[in-house]
Amino acid sequence: MHKPRFDSAFYRLFFVMISIILVMQISAGLLLFKLYSTAPFKPPPGMSAALQWGAAVMIQVMPALISSWIGARMLAAPFRTLAVGAAELSRNIDAPPIREIGPVEARQAASVFNTMQASLRRQMSERNRFLAAVSHDLRTPLTRMKLRLRSAQDIELSERIRDDIDEMTQLLEATLSFLRNEEVVEEFSPVDINALVDAIAEDAAEHGQKVTISGEVPPISAQPLGLKRCLTNLVANAIRYGEDAHIRLIDAPSCVRIQIVDHGPGIPESQLERALEPFYRVESSRNRNTGGTGLGLAIANDVVKRHGGELVLRNAPEGGLVAQVTLPRR
Repeated sequence: MHKPRFDSAFYRLFFVMISIILVMQISAGLLLFKLYSTAPFKPPPGMSAALQWGAAVMIQVMPALISSWIGARMLAAPFRTLAVGAAELSRNIDAPPIREIGPVEARQAASVFNTMQASLRRQMSERNRFLAAVSHDLRTPLTRMKLRLRSAQDIELSERIRDDIDEMTQLLEATLSFLRNEEVVEEFSPVDINALVDAIAEDAAEHGQKVTISGEVPPISAQPLGLKRCLTNLVANAIRYGEDAHIRLIDAPSCVRIQIVDHGPGIPESQLERALEPFYRVESSRNRNTGGTGLGLAIANDVVKRHGGELVLRNAPEGGLVAQVTLPRR
């Protein structure tokens, strides 16, 4: 037989209600004693009957409201902590554990949440180590194969095999880069978005690529390196398939929107969401010669999620693809 837990939510609510009733009864008793202790009864000078009853009701209602408000805050505080912790976990798997406070149910929920977070962190770490080890170990045989192809007699066949090896090597490098991006925990700090996109456009111009910019936005709190990598990937994607890119900055009351627009073939509507998945490539417009590894958009999406934002792809009515990054103000 389990012993009753007097710090549970049920008992806390029970004690709060008991307190409310006691306060109301004591207040009402004091009022009645004040008003009816003398005979014959006479209302206080200057107080009508309606005002008298209104005062009696207020004396009973106000303590109830105040007690209920305090009790509700006491009961809700642990669950607010749990909600904040869950939101932080969605952005950063390495967020600190939440405090195990409040009634027994809230402490149990917080404990389970912390255990789940630790398990997720451990699984992700093991997965990353495994994939990194596999990617690293595959480099050696690929390099040997590439060296042996130099002595091959069939030039055309060796060139095709070399292209395959180059693609596999590129995939391995991209995988390691993607895993490193997941492991990085960067602090948030004020970021000048205008200066950031100007720098990206200048870097592109040095390589003979055209990137134009319109609009301005105020600085926001963000992860500088992560955000730069995100926007660089989106601009590179736009240039790869649309030859040029236009960055549109939009200032909204609660967020900042950054749109990267290209004039390429776009993406079929049915594949817009899947295009953000790791290693997914839209074969109709991406091939072995022009296509990437399928990780650029996935990395950008991961960075945006860590900011609590959203990356959405859509086809422009006039043609081309629009990649919109929405970042909330902190």
